[in-house]
Amino acid sequence: MFNADSSASYRGDLIGTAVFVGAAAVAVPWRDQRSVQIGFVVVAGILFAVGVVASLWAYARALDRSRTEEIGVANVYLVSGGVAPARVKVGLWIALGVQIVVSLAAAIAGGVGLADGEFNVLAFGTLVPMFGIGMNGAWVAAHGRFGPRLGPRRTRPNHRKID
Repeated sequence: MFNADSSASYRGDLIGTAVFVGAAAVAVPWRDQRSVQIGFVVVAGILFAVGVVASLWAYARALDRSRTEEIGVANVYLVSGGVAPARVKVGLWIALGVQIVVSLAAAIAGGVGLADGEFNVLAFGTLVPMFGIGMNGAWVAAHGRFGPRLGPRRTRPNHRKID
């Protein structure tokens, strides 16, 4: 039987979040070290890129599924409604929440003590929540439960004037 919380997108989200938290934990105290800055930007950039690709894949997959199932964008990317088991939903939400909080905290910490003209490299971390959104979409598009597509609603145009 399929174990929803052992899927690649779910595990990948948790692993990617842990890698990001580790990178931020190293980058904040040593934010002045060039090699640490480069490493942090590389981690944030890779996670952002993976999130974009996963988002696009999830959109295409959800679009295909929408021919026979009633799918909403919020269901796909925010895991809203009953599309996922509670354990999976909470895990995906926690991972996205951690990404948001850590990225903002790192960006704020990175800006402390900068002189005029210096660049806050840790602000690149604010791109990382795209990874969580993409992983949410990938999981839901592949494994989410949706109801059958509702029939088309036929409405007649009313020719009332708008006051």
